[in-house]
Amino acid sequence: MRALLMAVGLVATPGLAQSAHPPLAQAGALIGPALHVADLDRALRFYVDGLGMTNSLQMGSAEHRETILTFAGDPRSAGIILLSGKASDRVVKHGSGYDRTVIRMPDLDSARARLITAGFAAEPIRDVAKGYRMMMATDADGYRFELVQSGTVGGKAR
Repeated sequence: MRALLMAVGLVATPGLAQSAHPPLAQAGALIGPALHVADLDRALRFYVDGLGMTNSLQMGSAEHRETILTFAGDPRSAGIILLSGKASDRVVKHGSGYDRTVIRMPDLDSARARLITAGFAAEPIRDVAKGYRMMMATDADGYRFELVQSGTVGGKAR
């Protein structure tokens, strides 16, 4: 009995009992990719005008600028970081490791229309599994995006 009480006391003592997973507030979180762009204004037409993102924060100098784009308008939320400046005034070269970034969108029809209006090619929307819809779009620097609209179950989005 004494051993059991000691074991319970150790588990109940803060700092001595360790969880296999940290609390959610302490867990890591994806911020988003950082992409070099040759022309920031042209890139912003794709991301802001086409995808509906918000220019949440710009940092740095003209030689090395970081532009943080999010859907929430809060630079602390997940988004995309555009890297531009003197070093980016060139054609962006792509390697074989990166394929695409996948973004959940609430309304693919509107996103496709905005992309076309902003001057970008957007592939046709396709129905995929379980009510999901998707389309591919490519920005001015050749980065590919898979845009996905969630399916619904009982009228509620998944």
